[in-house]
Amino acid sequence: MSRQHRNIAAALAVLSLISCRESLCYNHFGSADVEISWDTPPDSPSAPGSGGITVITFNEDGQPTESFISPGGGTVNFGQGGASSILIYNNDTYSVGVYGQADGPEAVWATSTEGSRPAPDEINKKHPGEICLNPPDILYAAYIPYIADVGSHEAAAVQADLHPLVFTYEIRYEFEHGFDNITDARGAISGMAEKVYLYNGYTPYDAATLVFDCRLGQNAVTASVTSFGTPGYLPGGETATRVTQSHTLNLEVMLANGKSKQFNIDISEQMHPQPRGGNITVTKLRIEDSDAGNDAGFDTDVDDWGNNEEIEFPL
Repeated sequence: MSRQHRNIAAALAVLSLISCRESLCYNHFGSADVEISWDTPPDSPSAPGSGGITVITFNEDGQPTESFISPGGGTVNFGQGGASSILIYNNDTYSVGVYGQADGPEAVWATSTEGSRPAPDEINKKHPGEICLNPPDILYAAYIPYIADVGSHEAAAVQADLHPLVFTYEIRYEFEHGFDNITDARGAISGMAEKVYLYNGYTPYDAATLVFDCRLGQNAVTASVTSFGTPGYLPGGETATRVTQSHTLNLEVMLANGKSKQFNIDISEQMHPQPRGGNITVTKLRIEDSDAGNDAGFDTDVDDWGNNEEIEFPL
C-alpha cells in the first residue's frame, strides 16, 4: 500500500472513531419519550401548543434543565444530572410569564402581563392594592412527580396529560334602554387570581383586576374573558375560595355624542360558585335619553374615554 493510501485509510479510521464516539455521547445519559395529551373541556378553545411545548426536568437537587418538544410529544435527554420529576407546559403564551424554576417544581408559577390600561378609579377604591393585569393566554400544564431510574442509552415512557390552568368567563351586560347610543365598550373585573402554580393548579390568595375589551350586539355588551380563576382555590381538593372575596364588574361605554358612562356591579354571588370559568350576566342597564343627548356638544380635545359618569348597580 502506498504512503498516500495508508494516510487516507488512517484518516478514515479516525473519522469513524470520532463518529462512533459522538453517536455514543449524544445519548450517553438516560432520556424520556414524552407523549402529550390535552385535557380540553368541551367549552374551551381547541388545545393550544402550536408554538411548542416546554419541558423542565428537575434532578434530585431540584435543579432545572429546560428542553423543547413538539405539541405531540418528543424525546427529552436528561443529561448528567438525571431527572427525578418533569414539569410540562405549552409555550405559545405571549401574555403569560413563568417564574420560579430555580426553586424546584413546586415553586413554579405563572402570571399575566401588566394591564394595557389602568383599572378604573372606582375599582381601585373598592379593591385597593390589587394589581392590574391583561387576561392571560390559554395555559396548560402537567407535572410528573416521579421518574423511574433509566440507564445510559435507555428511555423512559412518559405520558403527560396537560390540564387547563386558564379558564373563560362569558360576560354579558344586558341593556333595557339606550343601547343604540353605544359606539364602543370596555370592561374590568376585580378579585381574580393574580397567579397560578403549574404543578397543581393552585391559585394563591393574591388578587388582581383584569381589564378587557368588549363586543356590541343585540342590546347587549359581551366579552369572553380568560383568567386563572378566583384566588385561594386548589383543584381536586378542598376549595379554599374565600366566601368573603368580593368581585366588582365594571363596564365603560362610549356614546355617540362623545360622552362615556360607567357601570359598576357587585357580582360576588355569581362568582363564588364559579371559581374556574362560567357565565356572568348583569341586566337592566340603561343609557338615559339625557345621557345620549347632544346638548352638551362634542369636545374633540377630550380623550375618547373622558367625561365619565359612574353608576352603581348593587345586585
